[in-house]
Amino acid sequence: MNGDDTEIILNEALDFIIENAKNDQVFFSVIWTHTPHLPVVVDQNSIDNYPEQGYQEQLYYGCITNLDSQMGRLWKQLEDLDIKDNTCIFFCSDNGPEVRTPGSAGPFRGKKRDLYEGGLRVPAFCIWPDKLEAGTSIDFPSFTSDYYPTILEMLDIKNPHENILDGTSLLSSLSGEENMRSKAMGFRYPNRMSWVTQTHKLISNDDGKTFELYNLIEDCGETTNIIEDQAEIAKE
Repeated sequence: MNGDDTEIILNEALDFIIENAKNDQVFFSVIWTHTPHLPVVVDQNSIDNYPEQGYQEQLYYGCITNLDSQMGRLWKQLEDLDIKDNTCIFFCSDNGPEVRTPGSAGPFRGKKRDLYEGGLRVPAFCIWPDKLEAGTSIDFPSFTSDYYPTILEMLDIKNPHENILDGTSLLSSLSGEENMRSKAMGFRYPNRMSWVTQTHKLISNDDGKTFELYNLIEDCGETTNIIEDQAEIAKE
């Protein structure tokens, strides 16, 4: 990948969006960028934006600046096509920061490849001017498996495959009508597994041989394993 890979990806996505918009055709687009996955490579102009930082920080911050600029291009194109108000955008990272980068998980434990919150919990946003009030925030726990049932509900489509879905629609939580998640979220990584509810996380780092339990509301940094004190919750 070179410093312009995000721009190249957006070029392709925008061509697709423009063609569909001009034909008055409803479209769905998933845009995955390399940024800020390793190896981080950016152009000199992006590096020059951060003259006071070390070289690793210049690369990392520069590539994220590139991504910001390309998301700006996307929004500007939706404005120019006069479709921004009835276009819904979901945006999030796929995991916490890579270990060998200046990226920070803030108060959360672990980084990428961990099933602790530092490896899983990322900020996300949704823009849908016709339906959602701008400038609002929620703390409803969710994961990308929720996107599919959310989109089905947006379009008033029944699940066409009649299969059990891991996720749940986020429409009521995005509109502020629901603030408690009733469906748990499961995660797997080689030799690791976790089960996350609105309040608690059960996690194993040795493929189910031993488990830890954390109250994510009272202990977001997962510093105190409460599995002995809350055995019934763990059993459930």
